[in-house]
Amino acid sequence: MFNYNAKRKDKLKRFNMEMILNENDIVVGASFENGTIQDYVDESKTYGLIRIEDSTANWFLFNKEESDKDLQELYAKILKEEHFIQDDFGEEIVIFNKTGDSSFDDFIKKIDAYLNDEMGSIF
Repeated sequence: MFNYNAKRKDKLKRFNMEMILNENDIVVGASFENGTIQDYVDESKTYGLIRIEDSTANWFLFNKEESDKDLQELYAKILKEEHFIQDDFGEEIVIFNKTGDSSFDDFIKKIDAYLNDEMGSIF
């Protein structure tokens, strides 16, 4: 049986990210030199949180055809506020509620590093 979670742990180490595990030993985020990233921070598990030094932002992945209704509604709401969207071949990384001096680009780089290995271990 393929152990996706073990492979993800190994890949996070290559980016100097230390995994954050839940009570079931599933990777739910990572810590890195100057911050942390979490997959979900809201009750409905819609969006995550990233912190770089004293800056924070919420983030989620969005796909227009595949995202559920709650995510579609959140996406529509965020488009009316300050936000940043990076389109990665139809799946968008959406960043919103940014505070502090870190740029959207700083956040995208960390999220990309976190997600790229996750996606690479699937394929």
